[in-house]
Amino acid sequence: MNTTDHHNEEELQALLRQRAASVEVSGDFAPVAVARRHRNRRTRTLVAVVAVAAVAIVALTVPGLLSARGSAPPVPALPTATASLPSPSGSAATSPPTGHSSTAPTTTPSPTVATRADAYALDDTIRFGDTVLHLEKGTVVESLAVLSNGGFVVQSHLSTGSSQSEMEILSPAGRTVRTLGASGAYAVSPDGTRVLAKDGTGSTLVVYAPNGAVVGQRRDAREVGAIVGDTAYLNGGPSEGSLAWDLATGATSLLPPHVVAVSPDGTRAALGWMVTTDVQDEACWAVVDLGRPAFPTTIQKCGPGENPTMFMPTAFSSRGTYLVGSNYVDGGFWFSAGVVRVSDGTVVLGGNGDAVVSGWTWHLDDDESTFVISRNTSKPVPPATRNALQHCSLALACTAVQPEVQLRGKGGFTEPRYVVSR
Repeated sequence: MNTTDHHNEEELQALLRQRAASVEVSGDFAPVAVARRHRNRRTRTLVAVVAVAAVAIVALTVPGLLSARGSAPPVPALPTATASLPSPSGSAATSPPTGHSSTAPTTTPSPTVATRADAYALDDTIRFGDTVLHLEKGTVVESLAVLSNGGFVVQSHLSTGSSQSEMEILSPAGRTVRTLGASGAYAVSPDGTRVLAKDGTGSTLVVYAPNGAVVGQRRDAREVGAIVGDTAYLNGGPSEGSLAWDLATGATSLLPPHVVAVSPDGTRAALGWMVTTDVQDEACWAVVDLGRPAFPTTIQKCGPGENPTMFMPTAFSSRGTYLVGSNYVDGGFWFSAGVVRVSDGTVVLGGNGDAVVSGWTWHLDDDESTFVISRNTSKPVPPATRNALQHCSLALACTAVQPEVQLRGKGGFTEPRYVVSR
């Protein structure tokens, strides 16, 4: 057994031990409603969980509970740039694979703007090529997306004081051009020209251009689903259904409930929802054809028999071949990366045997054969203590892009330091 096989076996065993412990968590790629529900449950039951000796060790890996967040101003970006990237504090630099960022200067010219392939966050910086953009000191980046102009959408909170999450659009230089609200959700179009966002405290969905200009807005109880071109997709439940909203004309049309992603060509939608049982919530997902009347379902997986790893889709791959998402893991706030084939639901990555890679944020590259992940590299995997940026093939040949670092601690819990662009 080689080192990679041994590490994968450790991860699988850890995930199985965690599932047996039945400590509920949510993660960065879980649907917003599921994440909020699980956070509420953890808040209500934390004391009882810690008191039970049988799960005391597992409880150490429960995610940093989001404390009650008061009002706080958006986190301002304070950019500067350097000609080289220093190694993360306390870490030794590693040689990155071709085409990925380095922790030391290289002979390759730095890109003038960020791209999804090379941008990532580390602590309170955004990095790409040889460029470092410094955000407000103490910023904790939760999620990151790169726009068509090289700017960013960032969701973050401060490591001290209020842990209120804020969303912002930043310029390519890292300056705030638009604040999007608190504790909400956002989606970015595949071409990076549109941002659909909803403030977590409001009832208005707004579409923005990369420069922060408002393209359209609509008061609606539905949530952020997806945006492709000039069509925004709002995620609604069974009573109201989802909605396609044409930004150019203002016209709307009803869609099936639970739309969470739409293919880059706009022909298919992925649905994701939870079914509550006496034992636990079960995850379901489906793909529907948006080009045919009544939007027929082409594939559906629901419950432990069909979706045993509780796969939850979050996006289509660049060519629409795969659905990318997360497999639910009990016991920690990291997830197992998941990729399934759209045509038949075949699991390509995650949930079985050696195909288990746990981490916090990741994306499938445009080649649809490799992915970048902020990976949990702890040994043993729980409790999570270490984090690295890795580039992997779907066959699980992984190479370090950035060196391993210790996780950030807050209130007795931990958060990843690397964040991969969506």
